[in-house]
Amino acid sequence: MVKQIIIDTNFILICVKQKIQMFEELEELFGIYELVVGRQVLNELNKLKTEKELKIKERESAAVALKLLKNKKIKIVELNSPGADTGIVFYAAKKQDIIVATLDRELKNRIVKENKKAKFLTIRQKKRIVIA
Repeated sequence: MVKQIIIDTNFILICVKQKIQMFEELEELFGIYELVVGRQVLNELNKLKTEKELKIKERESAAVALKLLKNKKIKIVELNSPGADTGIVFYAAKKQDIIVATLDRELKNRIVKENKKAKFLTIRQKKRIVIA
């Protein structure tokens, strides 16, 4: 069965900033997988890409993240929520075998309340993606 992984905005930004080969790491962990990205996550990245108040490095990271996602086969979903995090919680609640890529402890806690079987990906030693 193909593992479905939904990713939040911060996770992909950290992967870009720390030069983690996210797609290669996911392939090593799961072989075949389906990466799910909420439209709200893409919207957040687009907003960050042009946010004048952010440092250039932050804006560039958002632009690189968007390019990476565009060049890979991903499933874009509408999360049925104005915010990405709440949408990810709703999405994960409906999927029994979901894996959530996030570094946000509060988001993890919210998901576990809705879906005890959810698994999480995190980053260790600023260079490896692992199942937490």
